[in-house]
Amino acid sequence: MELRHLRYFVTVADEMSFTRAAQRLHIAQPPLSQQIRDLEEELGFSLFVRRSRSIMLTQAGKEFLPEARQILENFARLRQRALLRARGDLGLLTIGIISSMARPAFAATLRSFQKSNPGIKISLVQQPSSWQVEALTAGEIDVGFLRATDELPKDLDIQHIRREAMKLAVPSDHHLAKRKKVEWEELANEPFILIEKDVTGLRYYDAFFNICRSAGFEPLIQQYTMNIATQVWLVSAGLGVAPITIIPDAHHLGGVSLANLPKNAPMYETAMAWRSSDNSAALRKFVDFWKPVASQLVR
Repeated sequence: MELRHLRYFVTVADEMSFTRAAQRLHIAQPPLSQQIRDLEEELGFSLFVRRSRSIMLTQAGKEFLPEARQILENFARLRQRALLRARGDLGLLTIGIISSMARPAFAATLRSFQKSNPGIKISLVQQPSSWQVEALTAGEIDVGFLRATDELPKDLDIQHIRREAMKLAVPSDHHLAKRKKVEWEELANEPFILIEKDVTGLRYYDAFFNICRSAGFEPLIQQYTMNIATQVWLVSAGLGVAPITIIPDAHHLGGVSLANLPKNAPMYETAMAWRSSDNSAALRKFVDFWKPVASQLVR
C-alpha cells in the first residue's frame, strides 16, 4: 500500500464517481479503477459497491475512510514540518554561553533573532568554555560562545568576537586603584583571586603565570572562584586582586577599579563556535545572522 492508493481512495469516496475523481486527480479513469482494485486486493475487502451508473461505500469502506484521511493529514503535516526544517524556518538550537556573555547587547541581539525567526526555538545554557567544547564535540549543544584557544578541536568552525588584553581588578581603596598602568613587579606580594581551572581550562592562566615568574615572583593565589562576577565581587570585598579579560557591566564593578597591565599582558579571545559538520539549516541561519553583529555582543 502506498500513499497514492489512499489518496485515490479518498478522492473517489469524496466524489462518489470514478469519472469525476479521475478528472480531479488528472489521471485516466481505467488506471484509477485498477489502483482501487489493487488496494482492495491488498486489504482483503471491498471498499465500494459498484453499480452500472453509481458507486457507494461498503461498510468496511466507511470504516476505513476516516483512517485513510487521518494518515494523509498526518503525512501532510509531517511533510510541511520537514519542509520548514529544511528551510531553517523551524528548529531547536541549544546555545552555550560563558557568564561574561550575559550582557544587554547579547540579550538584545537574541531578541532580534527570535523576532526574525519565530519558528527557531533557543535554549540557553551557561557553562564554562571547557564544558562547551566537550558538549559541541558530543553534539549536546549547537553553538558555543566561549574562550577561543589553540586547543579548540579542528572540527569546529570559529567566528572571533573580541580580542582583549588582561587587566587588573583591584579594590577601589587599594593603593594601585588610581594607577593607569601597573608593572608586573608591583604584584609580587598581592593575593590573587582566580577562576577555577575546571571553568577556564587547564592552560588559561599559563601565560599570566609565566610573565609573573619572568618578573621574579611566584603568584600568590588567595582563592579560586567559579565565575567572573563572583571574582570581581571578592575583589570589591578587599580579599585580593584579579587578572581579568572580559570586563563586567558597570553595575558589577561597584567598589572595584581597573588598571592596565604592561604591553606584554596576555591576550584572550572570545569566539562563537559550532561544528563544521553540522548542516542544519536553522544553525546556518543563526550563524549568518550573528556573524555581522558578533563584535558587539560583549560590549
